[in-house]
Amino acid sequence: MAGYSNFSEAIEEIKSRANIVDVIGKDVQLKRAGSNFKGLCPFHGEKTPSFIVSEQKQIFTCFGCGASGDVIKYVQLRESLDFSEAVAKLAGIYGVELRERSGGSGSEERKLLCEINREAAIFFYKALRKGDNPALSYLRRRGLSNDTLKTFGLGYADERRNSLYSYLKAKGYEEDKLLMLGLINKRDDGSFYDKFRDRAMFPIINTQGHIIGFGGRALGDFEPKYLNSPESPVFLKKNNLYALNLSKSAIGKEDRAVLVEGYMDVIALYQAGIQNVSASLGTALTENQARLLSRYTKNVTLSYDADSAGRSAALRGIDILEREGLRVRVLHVTDGKDPDEFVKKNGSEAFKALLRDESLSSADYRLEH
Repeated sequence: MAGYSNFSEAIEEIKSRANIVDVIGKDVQLKRAGSNFKGLCPFHGEKTPSFIVSEQKQIFTCFGCGASGDVIKYVQLRESLDFSEAVAKLAGIYGVELRERSGGSGSEERKLLCEINREAAIFFYKALRKGDNPALSYLRRRGLSNDTLKTFGLGYADERRNSLYSYLKAKGYEEDKLLMLGLINKRDDGSFYDKFRDRAMFPIINTQGHIIGFGGRALGDFEPKYLNSPESPVFLKKNNLYALNLSKSAIGKEDRAVLVEGYMDVIALYQAGIQNVSASLGTALTENQARLLSRYTKNVTLSYDADSAGRSAALRGIDILEREGLRVRVLHVTDGKDPDEFVKKNGSEAFKALLRDESLSSADYRLEH
């Protein structure tokens, strides 16, 4: 069982593992109704179904009695439990080890941490728009429009050592929270400095619309090329996918997700009109990410780089996705090493044609490799 010292972190893990359709489906006969599921409400007697479960939003609503909420709320109501008891029951079912809460409310801390990340995103966003700067030049060279910069909330962390730190301190935020989020680091002499410097900034936003972390792309010749926020009470890489907050509707509409490797692959395809696209966050694809994706579609095309690392990642990804009941195809672009380069050179229609005509089923891909 996985152990979590932070109670709110454990709750997020439970929600990522416990698909509300599966939980409610054990009690209620659910039938698909468009993008949702419908059944007879378990909380009041009815003959005509008015109980709706949204797999995408992970909530239930009864239009007869007014009951509504997430998977934890459902267990509370169904089994007459308080919040902590419902969390403990689901934790036991889904293998999440709970530990005692340590001072303060986990939900209040999460709210504060997301608020700090939002302020940091605003700071980076405004910095990108203060005239010419290396991040804006880089993003322009990559062909991104003003609308795309705005849609993804892209920003700039300047080269100074404490720009963000000074800004957030002036807002009244304490160093321990900034350290927890990985926005600053601490020197041996006890002073603080910004973690992200001289980088183009990519906010990472969960499907509820909360900014949970950042990716930063180096603008100079230094390493690492990409630097991500560390894991925190609000940011667990294995539970989130980049840009799914923007692409989930298109994924549901197309009934297919295209999974790529990096931020720029996602953004380039999205700008080109291929909006059913997402990416893992600098790590190998995880079971929780596959489970999250399965709420929006059962069909996935992996479009990783065509190099040996990309091919190995595709083979690992097939296994993980299929274990979660997803149907997988694989596409390696042939003209350009990644989807970003291909779509810039050949256009979106050419990429759509590749998806349609050149992708391989998982079985054929395994045989080929």
